[in-house]
Amino acid sequence: MSHHPSLDLLEAYALGQLDLGHSVAVSAHLEFCPSCRRQLFHFEELAGQQLAAISLDQGLDNSSSQPLDGGQLESSVPSTNWDTMLDEITVQPQHSNQSSVRSLFCARTIEINGIKLRIPRVLQQMVGANPEWRSYAGKVWSLPLHQDESGRVNLLYIGPNVLVPQHTHKGTESTLVLHGGFSDEDGEYHAGDFLQRDASIKHSPQTSIGQDCLCLTVLTDTMVFTQGIARLFNLFGRGVYP
Repeated sequence: MSHHPSLDLLEAYALGQLDLGHSVAVSAHLEFCPSCRRQLFHFEELAGQQLAAISLDQGLDNSSSQPLDGGQLESSVPSTNWDTMLDEITVQPQHSNQSSVRSLFCARTIEINGIKLRIPRVLQQMVGANPEWRSYAGKVWSLPLHQDESGRVNLLYIGPNVLVPQHTHKGTESTLVLHGGFSDEDGEYHAGDFLQRDASIKHSPQTSIGQDCLCLTVLTDTMVFTQGIARLFNLFGRGVYP
């Protein structure tokens, strides 16, 4: 696992500032990643310190009593260098093992194309008892999980040895690999990897021979095909969702 949510995204998650789709994606990544769980703990700890400092400051403002030494108490919120903090966290020893990682997953599985795959706990309530997958040429399957004004959340399954036509995005696409892996022009991605793409990126996701892939995707707007006959699916410039 070599791709993680940005520090800004983790901080927003800790503060409860993310939309549902990205909250789910980050939460699912945390089930894979002990390093990001430690990073999240530090963000939450810092937020607690800030809240305590604010409460102390408000308490002093509402009190007519003076400190015993006659001076003024000053509440201070510690400033933090996020890059330094990340360096300190990542050098800490990791005590996780395969059994502890597996324990973070619920026992529930989903079935797609005759294959049963486990899903993270956070997705348990979003996947219905009888999920209705949409098939594209028997090679790619999509399962809508949630839709609101901020975007759409899908499960996306890509069979082995499949090339998805090159495309870009009108908004942001956040992808978490849940099973297997895929590659594109920028690299390879495996279970637990979290990545984001926007309109500046054109890519062609591809699975290798014998390797399928299950992803969680969060799209804030449509995808737009940029090559070949697949451009017909853009529906006159409006783009499409998977």
